Amino acid sequence: MQGMVDCLYAKCIPCICDAVLAELEKLGDKYRVALRIAKDKRFERIPNPPGCQDSTYADDVIVEIAKQHRCYIVATCDRDLKRRIRKIPGVPIMFVHNHRYSVERLPEATVGGAPRF
Repeated sequence: MQGMVDCLYAKCIPCICDAVLAELEKLGDKYRVALRIAKDKRFERIPNPPGCQDSTYADDVIVEIAKQHRCYIVATCDRDLKRRIRKIPGVPIMFVHNHRYSVERLPEATVGGAPRF
């Protein structure tokens, strides 16, 4: 979480949707550390949107949430998901590049950081 705060220069609350948690549980022991992190109480749980309740593919749910709300920064390293999110105007994408967090398509007003008074 500290890496996200350092990248955005702001307090942030990581959110995870139910479909991603279900997918991590289904993947088993290989992703148990990711599942343990995702179940941390500091993460906010987002229920699947209506119409996506029975969807088993987490990427579809993430894209649907981003389309409906457009107030989230989607964090992913998945190339296909990034391609789908780029088609939604106004939704920034956070990813890891050269062992650091980077944000793509952050609104112009926040690029220079917080205003100084």
